[in-house]
Amino acid sequence: MKKYLILVVLSLFLLSGCGKKTAPAPSPTPAPKLVEMEVQFRPEITLSPRADGHELYLKINKISDTISKIEYEITYLATDDNLEIEKGASGIIEAEELSTGKSERKILLGTESCTNGCKYKYDTGVRGGKLSLVFSLKNGQMSMFESPFILQSTADLKKAGGSLVWTEENYTYTPKNKPSGTHFYIAHKNYLDGGYLVTSSGAL
Repeated sequence: MKKYLILVVLSLFLLSGCGKKTAPAPSPTPAPKLVEMEVQFRPEITLSPRADGHELYLKINKISDTISKIEYEITYLATDDNLEIEKGASGIIEAEELSTGKSERKILLGTESCTNGCKYKYDTGVRGGKLSLVFSLKNGQMSMFESPFILQSTADLKKAGGSLVWTEENYTYTPKNKPSGTHFYIAHKNYLDGGYLVTSSGAL
């Protein structure tokens, strides 16, 4: 009887060892390495305003063939019933478009409804925000560009004595010609040299 019990236990042990083994969990895919893009490969990036200040134009020129994809995001604060609300827009520029060496996106500062003719509700109180771009590189690495930006009108410049004054960045820009008419101005950092870039809906 004892020999019979020993054989049964031994058989169960051997059978359990021959059962289906659990496959090891797959190794997580390592995240792309974040690197600083060399100056000679950096594209020209400009953010400019429409004449009424309700839409922004993101333009990316001289895109090198080292870039396979660009993700962009623009965030800003708007005022609604005296409350500040963060809003924004984002998107992806794929390789097919990048092959042309340039790209442009229109960013509406508000909402659009085109079910029965297009109607727009523009955001109010927009004074600036942040521009962010992520570049996916063909070597598997990634690079980023981030910059705050400010949005000012001709009236704002006149109040400041004819200059665009960016207090947070300790930066002042004075146009060669005295601001006139109704225009808007944007200032943001320059990706090419680390300085500042000013654009306008009118002639600078």
